[in-house]
Parts: sequence; C-alpha cells; structure tokens
Amino acid sequence: MLTVTKKAAALLKAAKAVEGAGPESGIRFRRGAIATNSPERGRAVAFSIAEQPSPGDQESEQNGLRIFVDEQLIALLDGRTLDVWNQSDEGPKLVFR
Repeated sequence: MLTVTKKAAALLKAAKAVEGAGPESGIRFRRGAIATNSPERGRAVAFSIAEQPSPGDQESEQNGLRIFVDEQLIALLDGRTLDVWNQSDEGPKLVFR
C-alpha cells in the first residue's frame, strides 16, 4: 500500500482547500502522461481531487486524508512512500521514495 507522510498529507490538504474541495473528497493517484520528447523515463503518476474513488481503486485514509489509488498503479506504488522534498528553488515538491 502507498504510504503518505504527514508533510505530504498537509501539502495535499492545502491543495484541496485552494480548490474548494469538500472535507469528504480525497486525492486520486492515476497514470499520467510523459511527453514523448521528455528525458524522463519510467511511468508518470498524476493526482487529482476526487469526491469518490473510481471502481477498482484502492482506498485508504492516512493523516486525515482520503487516498484513492487507480487499480493500474496499486502494484507499482505498493510499499512506496509519498513525501515532500524541500531542496528546490521552486518550493516543495511531492516525491515517491
């Protein structure tokens, strides 16, 4: 199962608040797209604010935040931790460890 740190949960809760999402909404992790000319390799993971999980999603609640993981990402994110990295001039970033 994906683990979300307290710092990552706080950042995601702030994103929900900025978007005006309700308290019962959650964060849904899904497959993202990588530009064909991108030097990045591997899989992209995107997230969005969702009122409910989609059919097949893995659902959990961590640090007061509802988390929905797309069924295509469950195995990929199993055992990973979502954290915040603050060593950037661009501000905090979410990273998987």
